[in-house]
Amino acid sequence: MDHRKILLYGFHFNFIFIFSLAVSRDLYFGNLFNASVNFSALFITTLSYYLLHFKQKVSLASNIIVAIAIIPLYILIYFNHFGNMVIIYVIFLPLAAFFLLEFKKALFVNFYMYVLLATMLYHISIVNPQAPILHNPLALINIGFASILILFFGIFYHLAIDASLSALIHSNRQKDILLKEVHHRVKNNLNVIASILGLQALGKNDETKEELYRSKSRIESIAIVHEMLYKQNDFEEIVFNDYVIKLEELILSMYGEKKEVGVVKENSNLTLPLDIMLQFGLIINEIITNSLKHAHNKNGLKIWISLEKKDDEFCFSYRDNGEEFLNEKVLQNSSGLGFKLINLSVKQLDGSLEKYYDSGLHYKVRFKHA
Repeated sequence: MDHRKILLYGFHFNFIFIFSLAVSRDLYFGNLFNASVNFSALFITTLSYYLLHFKQKVSLASNIIVAIAIIPLYILIYFNHFGNMVIIYVIFLPLAAFFLLEFKKALFVNFYMYVLLATMLYHISIVNPQAPILHNPLALINIGFASILILFFGIFYHLAIDASLSALIHSNRQKDILLKEVHHRVKNNLNVIASILGLQALGKNDETKEELYRSKSRIESIAIVHEMLYKQNDFEEIVFNDYVIKLEELILSMYGEKKEVGVVKENSNLTLPLDIMLQFGLIINEIITNSLKHAHNKNGLKIWISLEKKDDEFCFSYRDNGEEFLNEKVLQNSSGLGFKLINLSVKQLDGSLEKYYDSGLHYKVRFKHA
């Protein structure tokens, strides 16, 4: 939320509070006309808040709130013949305009306000020459000086904030470019290493080739994370489902060409930060690779992957429909490199791992992330 929107919310809350008190005050003193004006302003301010908060009409809400700051106030000044202290609030109106509107529009609104005030004073001097304010020139002069002071404060505030924001936006843009370049280079370097491993696999025996290809896929699972980061604007979060799709395509292209494999993603909205997604890249890579290597089903191998969140706890679920029964003790005591990487990644997440066989291999990883 930018500074203008924060100020806009503040003006709405402030105006709702002030107009509510004003309506109560006017009803208490029996001033029904003033109460009706303030109640109308309260109603329109509430409507403006609805447009701002629920419809995201920021520009429209800004224009309405400035109008509400001006129109009821000038109505009360005119019909009370400058006979109460409402005119004091005029000197604060430039701040509302400069805080909420574009610079040129704010200048126009302020020019219009002071011309309108001068016209009203002239009109009152004709129709009601006995108005108290006309016989207190010192008060008028002081109000004029205060208005000029706040007007110039509003102008310089607006210019200073705009200059600071421009510098900040430029700095952030440069940092974004730098981060994109870093992730791009990391991805390229990892792919170079993966390519070298692929070249080393050429001409090797099947067992050595298998190990080299698995190491290659592990490196590429990390490279995908950096690739996704430099291609998007958000450098903190990665959509889990998008990542699984890319990783699935990579693994199937390497291992699944001889199998009919279907992968079902059951959740597509959750996002995870870079460090967690790197760990999941290794976990998912190892599990899918193991399923492609060891699981078989005469109707075609199928894999289900999901990620759910409840409060601050995530639950990652994986299962396949492999028909080969796997003893639970064998699963728990597996000592291959792949299982060691899975256990290490789960430990890095401060999570828990559950694996068992039930009409297919099941994995459940639970971890917390605020």
